[in-house]
Amino acid sequence: MVEKISGSPTFGELEHSGWQAKAEGYDRVVGGVTGQAVEPLLDAAAVDRGKRVLDVASGPGYGAGGAVSRGATTIGLDFAASMVELASRNYRDVDFREGDGQNLPFSAASFDAVICLFGLLHMPDPEKAITEAGRVLRPKGRYAFTVWDTPEKHEFFAIVLAAIRKFGDVDIPLPPSPPMFRFSDPDECRTVLAGAGFTDIDVRTIEPVWRGRTGRECLDLIYSGTVRTAKLLERQAPEALDEIHRAIIDGAEEYRKGDVIELAWPAVLTSAAKP
Repeated sequence: MVEKISGSPTFGELEHSGWQAKAEGYDRVVGGVTGQAVEPLLDAAAVDRGKRVLDVASGPGYGAGGAVSRGATTIGLDFAASMVELASRNYRDVDFREGDGQNLPFSAASFDAVICLFGLLHMPDPEKAITEAGRVLRPKGRYAFTVWDTPEKHEFFAIVLAAIRKFGDVDIPLPPSPPMFRFSDPDECRTVLAGAGFTDIDVRTIEPVWRGRTGRECLDLIYSGTVRTAKLLERQAPEALDEIHRAIIDGAEEYRKGDVIELAWPAVLTSAAKP
């Protein structure tokens, strides 16, 4: 459990206020990447016609919308009212609700599948979220979630962190939070899921790609479509921030292929079954 430092927002409060403000931006600048993980996620959770599915941290609704397109009955749950409103516009045939993925407002054994598309890394208590997913699953139901892979494999994060290390401070004070890449470690995923009572645990990598026209679009992506990374930049010294921005733009331009910049955005997909 991440604790609050007196006088400062908690990690959960920072994430909530950030996503309340950035729902539209996330949909615009990051959705093209996260959407590439939907079909593998649904496959891993064995989502198909007639299943009852819960999409936790549903964001703009990509996972829930994909589940409904397969014939599943789906509820999407997100802690940000702005995300719920956006998802409800994007996918009008899905029941989206505001709620906490760490305290699911559903009875035990209510769903055949629970999915979480890049939401776990935004939760202060991911173990509780995993335990709650297990609680609401029916026996033999499946749970599947995605997180981003580590910076040495993820070209976007590698560019951003290299720029900060060179010109700024990677240790800028932020609210205490779970490690961003904790569940990028397959062994950690297996340990935590097994501890929560899951079986048939599978961890693998999928390979989304981000495409943009200019390196400057990476800055728009950070400030419009992220919370933790944006705060890390916003709290840099002004003179350092200018250099960091230039380094990110230049770093992204190194991946140009003709008229398009392509960055590898690999993700770790973990799935498991409730006995």
